[in-house]
Amino acid sequence: MAGQVAKPSTIAALVALTLLSACKKDPTPQPSIILYTQGAASEEAADVLPSSDASEGGREAIADLDWGALEERQDPERLLRFYTNAIRIADWTAAARAWSLDAQMTPDKLKAEFGGEAGRKIAVGKGDTGTAAGSIYYEAPVTIGAPDAGESRRGSIVLRRANDVPGASALQLVWRIERSSIIAR
Repeated sequence: MAGQVAKPSTIAALVALTLLSACKKDPTPQPSIILYTQGAASEEAADVLPSSDASEGGREAIADLDWGALEERQDPERLLRFYTNAIRIADWTAAARAWSLDAQMTPDKLKAEFGGEAGRKIAVGKGDTGTAAGSIYYEAPVTIGAPDAGESRRGSIVLRRANDVPGASALQLVWRIERSSIIAR
């Protein structure tokens, strides 16, 4: 075999494989929020908690928060992903920004509510949209578990935004959390 020259097609295949193996893999962890598309979302969300892998980055994951979600007008689930990721990394200031001003939610209230530590397991089910008096609402089932897999809490979270009505401010037109049955008031 010494002295044999490889065929051009073999060389091309080896080069292609080498280039493919050197491709940069996407290091971004997939969020562990679960968004269901089936009808029995509340029961499924209550029974399934995602892994805490997404929170292992700790405070370094703050750069991964989708800050554009705070300006979201179409997809309420985008704001929910922002909020749950902020809770997972214990960024209480970011999490509080997802709430409406009327809710008077503060970083300190959230820190006290969630124990002040990162690593919460959160599952959010597929929600339902409704309208009333110039507003659009989105309500989704949510389950929050402790990092040590201890006690979990189940409830719902309600987001609201103004319907596209004349005179609505920019802040009124974006999704914000209005209330949650799992947060003590």
